[in-house]
Amino acid sequence: MNCIICDKTANAKGSHIVPASLIKNCVGKHYKEESYEIDSTNSSINTYFGRDNLKNTSTEVKQNHYKRDFVLCQKCEDELAKLEGKIAVDFLQKFRKEKYSNNFEEMHLENGFEIIIPKKTSNKTFLAYFYSIILRECKILEIEDNMQILSNEEIENIRKFVFGYLYNQNNDSAIENYKMIIIFDKYCNKGSFVATSNEFEKPYLFYFCEAIIQLFTSNPDDIGSYLFKETFNDIKLEKSKILVGPKEFYDTLRTEMAVKLANTFLTKGILKLCALNGKSYEENLIEYRNFIENSTEQIENKMIALNKLIKKYGG
Repeated sequence: MNCIICDKTANAKGSHIVPASLIKNCVGKHYKEESYEIDSTNSSINTYFGRDNLKNTSTEVKQNHYKRDFVLCQKCEDELAKLEGKIAVDFLQKFRKEKYSNNFEEMHLENGFEIIIPKKTSNKTFLAYFYSIILRECKILEIEDNMQILSNEEIENIRKFVFGYLYNQNNDSAIENYKMIIIFDKYCNKGSFVATSNEFEKPYLFYFCEAIIQLFTSNPDDIGSYLFKETFNDIKLEKSKILVGPKEFYDTLRTEMAVKLANTFLTKGILKLCALNGKSYEENLIEYRNFIENSTEQIENKMIALNKLIKKYGG
């Protein structure tokens, strides 16, 4: 296939869909990953261990959940690496550390939001970084799962902007009407997961481990404008506004996606159990609830528990 950014031959191998530096707190360092790919529609979970992970005892070569071959050309891969390295060094490795506080301006809004403004990195660089990840995530979902998140026009506008940034062409007008909210948890680096859903719109929601991105490609409604007007990032700004608190806001967004994934996973999973063991939906739901009755595990681990129950019946 052709490169999803420049349309030349896609000859790069091992391209990250989400940069390793952004997801390492969720899945581990490069080559030591431990990740779980949750397919809510089919109620299945695929496990991946990096080649240097001690849990990797299999000789089977498995697909890294966050890498793909032949979706980028080597030139675009190299240019993205420069961009990702800059964000990793100037922001990801510094914004929680007190000794680098002079690198950021802090703002506390009346609605309780906390914002930091990076002084050393331009807004355009931050936008290119996150739009490039959105582009890769959306194109992979389209190619592999036939799932469309953004419209063809929206994804093309993002591609034009990312291409322009990487190759010093001014394609800023392609995203001039788009607004992005960049959200991190200042108080915790554990992150959430990598996920999105075509059920979210106005804004679109993207979860990239530590970062949660809200993307408006049309005018926000009145509530959105009222709540987020001081946190919007668009191409006209010189410096980005990164929303880093309060923690409760981040946790609310994380739970919103987790519950949606879990509900779909549960419904499809119980139906799969019915097909496997011939019991009614209610009987299997009771068995599942008994299985996790006293569980204090997080939502993601409850999905893993359901997957174990499915395997118990031969699924």
